[in-house]
Amino acid sequence: MRSLALALALATLAGTAGAAKAAPQIANAWMRPAAAGSASADAYADVRADAPFALVAVRTPVARSVEIVVHDPKDPASKPHVVERLAIPVGETRFALKGSVLRLVDVTGAVAPGKPVPLAFEFADATGGKVVVEALVEVRGIVAAQPR
Repeated sequence: MRSLALALALATLAGTAGAAKAAPQIANAWMRPAAAGSASADAYADVRADAPFALVAVRTPVARSVEIVVHDPKDPASKPHVVERLAIPVGETRFALKGSVLRLVDVTGAVAPGKPVPLAFEFADATGGKVVVEALVEVRGIVAAQPR
């Protein structure tokens, strides 16, 4: 009986060691409306990971580029700054209003409610392997009236 339990335990460990890491998940992605031609627009999302990753790029067809802007609102010395890559620990990392954000730079297309914005998040794992996770960002808010 003891040898059966040991064999089952070893089989479980072997299966766990060989299991592939699950890709990070993106949840609660949203942003405010922005007009085509806007200099920038911020997007927010929660990134959930069951293994450490690094966020190395974010892309969208509605902007020239997306910057990863890091800011800790709880730290009075923190100033928002752009990073090339961001460590994503196990658990949840939030891009949130008044904190770290995903800044769409040079918005090329109108961002309006009812038209989700696609974002492609590129992650690197500890071995350098790349994982791309696509998400649709909900656009929330009132579109400002255009000047006459």
